[in-house]
Amino acid sequence: MNVINNLYKINAPLTQATPAASSASAKAGTATADEGSGSIRLSDLSTQIHQLETKLSREPGFDATRVEQIKAAIRDGSYKVNAEAVADKVIQSIGELMGRQYA
Repeated sequence: MNVINNLYKINAPLTQATPAASSASAKAGTATADEGSGSIRLSDLSTQIHQLETKLSREPGFDATRVEQIKAAIRDGSYKVNAEAVADKVIQSIGELMGRQYA
């Protein structure tokens, strides 16, 4: 029943955190609340994720014109796949997954 006990701990309000829970949260790098101040301190990872989300929100989702060009090329049979480039990328991806880098 540890799962159920942990759920109760998760649902507890942050403002009622005990000092032991606050220090454990700080060690784990999670958000903590300053008792009575109403403020929350986010972990470095949370801050980095937020910065990444902000940066990505400024980027265009995709180039719809380019997508339509590729779709048309596939339909009319003029789209050519560079098998060597695809193979190189597959090998590079596998190497990265295995912790190696190929030039």
